[in-house]
This record gives sequence, structure tokens and C-alpha cells, in this order.
Amino acid sequence: MVLTVTLNPAIDKILIVDAFELHKLHRLRKGEMSMVSAGGKGVNIANTLSKMGDAVIASGFAAGHAGHMLCDAIRKEGITTNFIFTQGSTRTNISILDRQNETLTEVNDFGQEIPQEDISFFLENYERLLSRVDIIVIAGSLPLGVQPDIYIKMVDMAREQGKKVIVHTSPKHLPVLIDAQPFLINPDMRSNHMVLGKEVDGIDQFIATGRDILEKCPKTEYIIFTHRLENVVVVTHKRAYVLRPSGLNIVNMLGYGDAYLAGFIHAYISDRQECEVLQYASAAGLTDVEDIYKEIRDIDKIGGNLSRIDIEEVEF
Repeated sequence: MVLTVTLNPAIDKILIVDAFELHKLHRLRKGEMSMVSAGGKGVNIANTLSKMGDAVIASGFAAGHAGHMLCDAIRKEGITTNFIFTQGSTRTNISILDRQNETLTEVNDFGQEIPQEDISFFLENYERLLSRVDIIVIAGSLPLGVQPDIYIKMVDMAREQGKKVIVHTSPKHLPVLIDAQPFLINPDMRSNHMVLGKEVDGIDQFIATGRDILEKCPKTEYIIFTHRLENVVVVTHKRAYVLRPSGLNIVNMLGYGDAYLAGFIHAYISDRQECEVLQYASAAGLTDVEDIYKEIRDIDKIGGNLSRIDIEEVEF
């Protein structure tokens, strides 16, 4: 079983328009041009894992009427929910996808502030959940009131029970993640390309940066950079991999990183070989971006896309 932790979940509202312009009235032509769903990166990962046939518990913080909507929507996907309810209201994030100009505009709410007593209650509950799961993924931003050292606490708790933790969050939290040393670190570089004080881009820089992080993190096994879909870079202690999809036809980048990690987790817990795990993860990401929806609707397409993923090994 997989535990996904979304500390700052959201209700996602996605609007699909043609030729988006400022200061102009836009009318949506049909129902599917407006989609509302449970969101937050860990929630998205949970939804995809459930569609892949994996048992999932989704946890984190929720609040108010929107929080109940969030949990109801997650449970409808066959996922067990274990959210801690707190004060305020779960945030709403809005994404505007312009198909004609191929642009994506996102407005993310700040969310509620979490009191210290609720953080303590969450950690107690998290520790109890660990005995029920095999792997944990902590994904997304931190809500107000929650400090980055929560990653250290959560990784340490899991390690004490022999469980592996994947963390997908902003690269600004890398100094804390280096102290925590989770099993896998996947920096979310959608809006921040700075890693440890340096702007990182290009395959060689990604590999060098991954090796630099791993030198500081002997317990971490993978650093994965999914910022460049055309060149996903995976760094381990022994080698690096560069994964490239062929015939790429991007329709929508919403949810790409979440689909990638769901694919990685699904393949990893299925005991596949390392290269097979990475190819499946990239095929899941590819499947996601070639459809208009935030999540993968047809899981069978992933298998068909495996042959489109080229993998290059770089030995150290």
C-alpha cells in the first residue's frame, strides 16, 4: 500500500479556452471546458496510482466545506482518506489552458494556516499510518504555519519503521531534504530553476547537480529532474539516466510530474528492473501530457508508450 501526503491540497478548477486575452469576456462552449477536481500533487499521484490498481491512503490537511468536498472526491476514486481537519478552508487553484496559443496560466490560492496543535496531531496520525503502508510520497507545497523541518521528522519516522519516502517539493527546500535524506528527491522546478543557489539547466548541469546532492546524501538513492520533459534526468550513486520520448505531442502539462511519480511508484513496487521503472515512469508522464485532462484517463496507453521512451545510461 502507498501513502500519499498532501500538506497543502486544493480544489482544482481548470478552464479550457481558445485565444485567452486579458480584459476580455470568455465564454466556455461546453461542459468539459470547465473541470473541477480534488487537487494537490499528492492527491493527483494518489488518483493515478488508484487507476493503476494500487491500494492508496491519501493524507494531509483539509478544512471547511471545501475540505469535505476534497475528501469526498478522493474517496469516489476508491482511495482511503485520512486527512486532518483544521481551521479555515481548503484552497482553490485555478488553471487557464489556452489551446490556441499553447499557454497555461495558473493562480494558486495561499490556503489556510495550520495551528501547531494540528501539526502535532498530524504527525502522531502519520506515525500510526506508517505500519499500514510500504512506501510514502510527500508532494506539493507547504501550507502556512508548517515549517520545512517537517520533512526531516516525517522521513525519520518512516526510516525507523523501514519505509522509503519520496519527496516532491520546491528546490528551495533542498537544504532540509539533504538533512532528511529521503529515498528519492524530485525537485519541483516549474517556477524555480535555482538549485542550491545556482540556476540549473541542461543535461550536464542536471547530472552534476544530482551527483553533488547525492554526495551529501548517502541514504538517498535517486535524484530525478522532470523539469524538461524532452530530457528527464535521473541520477543515482552509480550512474545517470537520460530519458527522451519520441514524437512528443504536448497537449497539456498539468499533472505531468505527478503522473511521472505515480508511474515510478507503481513500477517500483512491482519489483521491475531499474531501467524498466524509469521507462514506465516516463511513459506515464508522456501519456498524461498528450491528453487534455489533468490525470491519465486510460492507463493502458502507458504500456503502448513504453516503446517511445529512449533511455541513455551515463556511467560514472
